[in-house]
Amino acid sequence: MAVMVKIIGDDDGSDEYGAAKRLKQIIEESMMQTVMGEVVIFPSATLYGQAVKDVDIFMIGELKNYSAKVKFNHDGGFQEETVYLENFCTTIEVKSHSISAIRREGTNIQVYYSNSGWHNATKQSNEQKIAAMNFFNNALGDSPYISNLLWFVETNEKELNSLLSTGSGVMPSNVLPAQFDFKLILQQMALQRVPWRYGNRYVVECKFNGREASAVTRPLLLFSKAKSSMGELTRKKIEQITYRKLGVNNLLFDGRTLNVFRGRAGTGKTIDLIKIAINLVDEKNARVLILTYNRALVSDIRRLFALAELPDMFEEKCVSVNTMQSYFFGVINGCLYDGRLTGEEFLRRYSELINEMIDFLKSDDEAAEIVKMICVDNPSLNWEYILIDEAQDWSEEERVLILLLYNKSKVVVADGGLQFVRTISPCDWTAVSCRNNIKLKYCLRQKRNLVKFINHYAEMIYPTRSRVQPAEEMLGGSIIIIKDSSKFYQTIKTEKNSLIKAGNEAYDMLFIVPPTLVEKEDHHHFKLLGEFEQKGVLLWDGTNEDNRSAFSVDLSEARVVQYESSRGLEGWTVCCMHFDTYMNIKENQFDPNTEGNALYLQSSEEIKKKYLLNWALLPMTRAIDTLIITLEDDNSQYSKALLRLAEQHTDYIRVL
Repeated sequence: MAVMVKIIGDDDGSDEYGAAKRLKQIIEESMMQTVMGEVVIFPSATLYGQAVKDVDIFMIGELKNYSAKVKFNHDGGFQEETVYLENFCTTIEVKSHSISAIRREGTNIQVYYSNSGWHNATKQSNEQKIAAMNFFNNALGDSPYISNLLWFVETNEKELNSLLSTGSGVMPSNVLPAQFDFKLILQQMALQRVPWRYGNRYVVECKFNGREASAVTRPLLLFSKAKSSMGELTRKKIEQITYRKLGVNNLLFDGRTLNVFRGRAGTGKTIDLIKIAINLVDEKNARVLILTYNRALVSDIRRLFALAELPDMFEEKCVSVNTMQSYFFGVINGCLYDGRLTGEEFLRRYSELINEMIDFLKSDDEAAEIVKMICVDNPSLNWEYILIDEAQDWSEEERVLILLLYNKSKVVVADGGLQFVRTISPCDWTAVSCRNNIKLKYCLRQKRNLVKFINHYAEMIYPTRSRVQPAEEMLGGSIIIIKDSSKFYQTIKTEKNSLIKAGNEAYDMLFIVPPTLVEKEDHHHFKLLGEFEQKGVLLWDGTNEDNRSAFSVDLSEARVVQYESSRGLEGWTVCCMHFDTYMNIKENQFDPNTEGNALYLQSSEEIKKKYLLNWALLPMTRAIDTLIITLEDDNSQYSKALLRLAEQHTDYIRVL
């Protein structure tokens, strides 16, 4: 056999691995001895960094001398010619449904699941194709052409042809029956990518752009590399979220009660939400969506999901995570605008459209049922439970809308109290009647010295604020304040080496920067990105909007985000750059007239103190072990306050 076919991955007894072995056999039996080349099959492939990350089989290959007579579209009509296949990349979605659980709606193939109804398999396959192209664009700078196939491993060719029959023939599609010849794969690829004519022959290829196939397959191995070498902090998080026993055992799912977690930064709200979600999947076979405002937090949680090998949104039961704007866009666009609404228009008219959806749902008793029927066929909208992180950052209208879409007993809320980013006034979830309030008192993120530092700083800014209690077992921690910028990079290198020595990875170092360090012309990016790299500090640039929906695929990269995007994130070592500049910006943005203080129970000065303390604690509460703060102006009021605090606590605060 001149064609080498290999499967990458261990035989774990999964259906996907079993299908990969069948595919290997089909390819080997289909190839003539004159065909040469290599085919690599990845069962249970993970598109590391993508929202849609799970692919049953990813196949890539290079062939010489392989051809077959196939039909393809040419000048508006079909013609049949001998076509050569030179190289290919394809995603294959494997379905074990019998023909009775498969139907055709127009050009879409749908499959039935006992717990969630009909599901659009064609759309799922197309989403995987797009995710694969995004994956290679991120990893290589460009992507080969990706074809996508649906393989029904328990349905024969006759049954599928009958399903696809249009009366005048069989509808072109991307489906494969249980048994087939490799020629059928070429046929389906030629329907998706019209063959090119080179000289006197037609060719299908996916444009490796001069690369060897091995160079294209290398990024797919990043996931196993990342898993095997993940840092101690990441490993502990995964152990926490996959540990089946809930940290909080007094949840009520009684059909009438809203569950509300309340706790300040670092008290474990996000991890508890994820554990609740996994428990709902395990115990109730549910589909659970976690919603938050922060896109950087979405990508961070998705990274954990990928490393923990949790299924993505297209599985019949799963946990997924998204921003609430993305979710509301899907609901409003699908239910009120039949898909015609653009993302730009949605954001421009956001408040208006939220209220329009509320009015529709309140219009009559059947409105909610209509919305439910529309959503049930869309995996990105079809959820049984909604878990809301950073719920204090929601608006009152968003709160009303989600509780019109879902029974409040199907909603779990994590409320951070005075931690807010979008508005001065946090959303009041206590306005919802019949609540189950669960208070989280102890800081489970930060070491004791960091908690003490934050409590002392808060006492200086707003003395009446309640203190956070440090966890007894979280000993140690240090704070470094850098006045002399010439010592910055050496300090960063030293602390990076320390966190790696402690068993972490570069990803666990987080830089937080003000807008003055972000280039806004043309493409948003961190202004010092090149300088950091010259100093040997590689960065995943979260200030670049193009990166926020994905996460870093390089374990040697630390992260950088803007202050307002740091909500919910954490790092073993966190560097708050130009902290005094950031606080001056926030002070200048303060407008007491936007504060809803109808009863005049607080003075304008009190409101301002709470506002400034909120923005100060947002970045300070991100660090686990070491907090680094750099200052631009020693004489600013914020710098003086920190330096005064450092003089009082020289045992764990160091000034450079």
